[in-house]
Amino acid sequence: MAVRKVKAKKQKDFALALLQRQLIAPLITTMLPGEDFKGAKGDTVTLKITDGSIATAREYDFRGRTGPIVLDDIFQSGGNVSVKLNKHFVSATGLEDEHFTLDDIDFAREVLAPQVEAVAEKMENATVAAFRNLSFKHELPFDASDDPHLVTLEARRLMDSEKVAPRQGRVHLIGSDVAAAWLASDRLSKYDSTGETGTPALRDSIIGRLNGAPVIEHNGLNPNEGYYLHSTGLLVANVAPAVPKGAVTGNAGISSKGYGLRWLQDYDANYLRDRSIVSSFYGVNEVRDERRADGSWIIEVGEFDDEELSVMLNRDGSAVVPVAAGTRKNVRVIKYNVTGTGSVLV
Repeated sequence: MAVRKVKAKKQKDFALALLQRQLIAPLITTMLPGEDFKGAKGDTVTLKITDGSIATAREYDFRGRTGPIVLDDIFQSGGNVSVKLNKHFVSATGLEDEHFTLDDIDFAREVLAPQVEAVAEKMENATVAAFRNLSFKHELPFDASDDPHLVTLEARRLMDSEKVAPRQGRVHLIGSDVAAAWLASDRLSKYDSTGETGTPALRDSIIGRLNGAPVIEHNGLNPNEGYYLHSTGLLVANVAPAVPKGAVTGNAGISSKGYGLRWLQDYDANYLRDRSIVSSFYGVNEVRDERRADGSWIIEVGEFDDEELSVMLNRDGSAVVPVAAGTRKNVRVIKYNVTGTGSVLV
């Protein structure tokens, strides 16, 4: 609950470098700002994704008129994706009077920084877990010894075939064993020739490019885990709670590599101690926008009411018939099923 320190007459402060979890999920997903959730019913924001309006084109008489032109209605096409804030991550500790009076504590470095890191890492873990539970339409099996160029080219072909996700914004997200196998090949464009920009966290994680997309190694993935994804495949909601009026001090504007958090401090007179609390609200949902063969959005039961459905048509002009909930798949993320990972020395 408190900061535990070893006390000595003389002590040289020495910190051993440790591998910390990379916090890059906010950089490869679509983050929804906190303002969107103010006043939202059920703490839920519904995004209406439209394909635009659908008009009808007909052939008409040329050189001579045998009848009037036909007036057609213009219909709408698209679907809904909802994101709900439903998790509250908290790191709290108590600092008794003795800590501040007798112990040499660097509050920012030894208390606040680890708390911020803990909450941000909790959200990163939740985002990685969400990737693992997506409703993938495509899964791509390959062996670690397979040509990375051909593997990623096939992944690109599969995503292109859905005609949904643009090329810009795609990345390969892979674990350490897959990264080692691909780095051992001569197929990966070297980092210094990729021309990548962005935050230091993202630049430090990019190990090269394959078929037009950055390759990102993430130490939060399993060694043989990997995905080819577009940043719109997963929606992440993150809101820093407001600072309550009863707090002694606080800040709702703390950011850790893309995640927003709140810090507050108050005094617990019952136990004669300060409390330091870092927290954040979080929610996540995938974008399932698989289309029909003609490019129309697959509408599921319950997405629209009868009035809304009455002004919607498929692109081929047919009526929209909702399918069972959960039918539509995620076509913006492709899962890599990798075998044969391990040492690159064999």
